[in-house]
Amino acid sequence: MKQPDLGHKISELRKSKNLTQEELVEACNVSVRTIQRIESGEVTPRTSTIKILLAALDEDFDSFRSEVRGSQSSESLAILESWLNTAWISGIVYFILGFLDAAFEFGRFESGDVDTFPMIYISTKVLYLSSYIIFMLGLIKLSDYFGNYLLKISAYLMIGIFFYMTAFDIASLYFEVSDYNLLFLAAGESMTAGVIGVIIGIGLMRLQDSMGVLAKTAGIMEIVAGFFFLTVILFWLGFIMLIPATILEIILLFKASDFIRSERTNL
Repeated sequence: MKQPDLGHKISELRKSKNLTQEELVEACNVSVRTIQRIESGEVTPRTSTIKILLAALDEDFDSFRSEVRGSQSSESLAILESWLNTAWISGIVYFILGFLDAAFEFGRFESGDVDTFPMIYISTKVLYLSSYIIFMLGLIKLSDYFGNYLLKISAYLMIGIFFYMTAFDIASLYFEVSDYNLLFLAAGESMTAGVIGVIIGIGLMRLQDSMGVLAKTAGIMEIVAGFFFLTVILFWLGFIMLIPATILEIILLFKASDFIRSERTNL
């Protein structure tokens, strides 16, 4: 069931029973903070939590679910499921290409150019960028479903910085950049990616109520990686932290596709 409609309906139902949030807490033993976040549309709770709330409000779960979904069709959920499946597969491609990209960049650093394989370098960069964009669009679609606008905005920003970095790497094949300017730009990229990474991490942690501890753990790792990028000098530790963070995000999208599939089945 999608936010914010779910939260609005629960709030209306609670008020129709003349119950305060605190009185509902006493009836169902769900924390007042959780109820506040559900009603405000900040989080999408698990089905078990919704059932507990509805039982305390003396409401039938099936009829409530049908009313909340309204125009949310099986077709729209199928499209979302397809998006998520494409995204986690693209995430695997992005993850694998990341090691190849790192090898290329190390080769450029050691030799100073890639004159012997420019088209392979450019093709890899384009595929790397494309797979990353699709991967992040999966997180954006997921954030849309759960009403997590912080994650959505930060994911778009990260796509932007990744696009800029890739374009610069390719363009730098055809014009010279002084070592000083290169270090200055690299520091700026690292700090920008760090700030956005921290925000993405916070956004992922906000999915905890809906997607469990997996989202929280991925968020923590993104935040830690972001802080390392912010220091600039420890950026390499940021890349290391991104390895488990990316794996968890791929798994998160895979589990989200299963979640949407079960929601569609129960329509």
